[in-house]
Amino acid sequence: MKDELDMIFSKKESDIEKISSRYKAVDDKRKEKIYEISKRKYNIMKAGESETSDDGFIVSAEGVERYRRPKLYRYFSAAAAAVVLFGGVCGGVMLSRSSKIRHMNQSSDSDITVTTAENSTSAEIFSDDAVVDKLVSSLEILEKPKYPTTDSIDLNDGIWFNKDDYAPEVDKIMNLTKYYYAVTDERIDTVEEIEEILDATFIYESRNRYLGGDLSGFEVGYDFKDDSLANKYVKTFINYNGKIYAQSLCEPNASISQDFDSLYNFSNYKLVSSEFKEGGELLAMNRIMYDEEQQPVPLDKLVTCTRVYERPDGEKVKAEIELLPENDEWKIASFWVALKNSEGQVVYKSNTVFPSLEDKVSAQEESGEFADLQLHEQLVYSDFDEAVAVLDEVNNVIKNGGYEFKRVDVEKYAAKILEASDYEERNTLENKSYIYHLMTNSSRYFDTADLTYYYKREYQNEIWEKNEHCLADNAGRYIYVDYKDINGGSDYDTTVCMYNNMWINADNINKTYTESEEDVTVKDSRFIPDNYRVIDYYTESGNVENFAFLGDTVFGQLGRESLYPSTFEMRDFDGWHIERTEEVLGRQCAVIEFGGATYIAEKYVDLRTGIVLKSTERTEIDEVLEMSVNSINIDQPLGYIYFDPSGYTKTAEQ
Repeated sequence: MKDELDMIFSKKESDIEKISSRYKAVDDKRKEKIYEISKRKYNIMKAGESETSDDGFIVSAEGVERYRRPKLYRYFSAAAAAVVLFGGVCGGVMLSRSSKIRHMNQSSDSDITVTTAENSTSAEIFSDDAVVDKLVSSLEILEKPKYPTTDSIDLNDGIWFNKDDYAPEVDKIMNLTKYYYAVTDERIDTVEEIEEILDATFIYESRNRYLGGDLSGFEVGYDFKDDSLANKYVKTFINYNGKIYAQSLCEPNASISQDFDSLYNFSNYKLVSSEFKEGGELLAMNRIMYDEEQQPVPLDKLVTCTRVYERPDGEKVKAEIELLPENDEWKIASFWVALKNSEGQVVYKSNTVFPSLEDKVSAQEESGEFADLQLHEQLVYSDFDEAVAVLDEVNNVIKNGGYEFKRVDVEKYAAKILEASDYEERNTLENKSYIYHLMTNSSRYFDTADLTYYYKREYQNEIWEKNEHCLADNAGRYIYVDYKDINGGSDYDTTVCMYNNMWINADNINKTYTESEEDVTVKDSRFIPDNYRVIDYYTESGNVENFAFLGDTVFGQLGRESLYPSTFEMRDFDGWHIERTEEVLGRQCAVIEFGGATYIAEKYVDLRTGIVLKSTERTEIDEVLEMSVNSINIDQPLGYIYFDPSGYTKTAEQ
């Protein structure tokens, strides 16, 4: 349970043996940290294997196509693997039980029967309510000191520290003061006691989100803003001069919307129902958790216990507890607790282990028939663990209904850019946020497209050129692309198309083709707000590193140069600007320019669709990429083309 630095100074024989076996010498400590971080990143990529995860998200931005283009044959012959933001939904089998469970409120007169599901038995998955009762009781003990209105803390014994953290009031990362009060609950007022209850309640990675380090060596009020130890030591519980202090949700005299009695006073509630099912909402998508040896925790045994409680005032509280076995004991992997109104609707949701991103994302307020434009923020999360949790929460929101997408007023913002009189007026935060939004969501700003374009790649004195004809219908889930090699030396003449949930990849020279089925869901249900498309985080050394790029996977990578451009490199608004406006093929464009040591580019962006009509790029490896659209028709009836297999031989997928 201990942080590694705590273990180094521990007097316990077990800790000494663990440290001595893991580290050869003091000088190797930094190497071990680097190794663990590298192993984590490797395991994440290994779990995904491909460029995109099962739910259509790009797992990591390393090797993003915008920087390192694959060899030419990958452009022209490989069928894309995904279609417009599709993803799986993890289901669970409801546990069959005939036994009865007790109320946590022992004074209740009636018992509760958990309903059974067909073709299921209690032996299939973990389903012990007595164990969950014990875990929930421990959870209650751990949550209580965080509320300043309870008797578990001493309000006269408080300390504070400053650190960069998320501020929900302004929806951004800010330097915040974290208030702590001495724990008076005798069950958890020493290091040994709180370690023991955390170890019995949570799996390793989750309990590490609770317990910080020994801050006795820091002055009260110390600012961890530029200190890499901030998120390793400034957590829910800390040790300060031999006492355990709990981080308060707010100052005692502040107004709080919910208190301990509203959400976590389980021992005072009546248990209405308790259901078990395989899998869960928070961990089942891309989440990878690690044990004490930094090995991935298998999620195949993940079980979710969903409980509904009734408070003394008649209000309902819903608790969802996700469980995993650790050392042959079932423990909490993650949880959330929500307050429900009389109609059964969730009106307040709290998530201690994984703070809910729903509280971080500002609702898109409607203005007439259009949505308000979200002004851009380049969010950098405090550490690797928070980045992982944010990705979990994005997936969780999507699985529970998703974010609503509504178009912004393109004519309004196009006019602002076109009418700008100078550089400063063109490059306001609002105008640049509009360009970023439009390109990020280009598939949502046109329905059909018929275009031809020329593409050239030059690298190490070698030149590849191609002409491409592309037909795309975003709403109809249809795309048809012909690639033709201009030089002739590579002999590329390839057709890649998708319709009727079927991918076809045809070699028009060798007269062979492959087929593969694809399941497609509605793309708008997979919308993600612009500011959460890129998940960056601070490393222990203070550098910014990317964890995930949640770009739209629209027809795989087809049309990426023009119709569905990547905006990964645009998240830093200091790295590009709107230089001017020009017309291309009768369409008004913003000419955006990038400048830097590793990436230089100029792109002509259609002001009403986000489609790139012309571009020149130079990457970090002195690779030059050029693209120019020769003809384009937007939102016009398509002359659909369907592949004719006559004269072709069907082959197995590679």
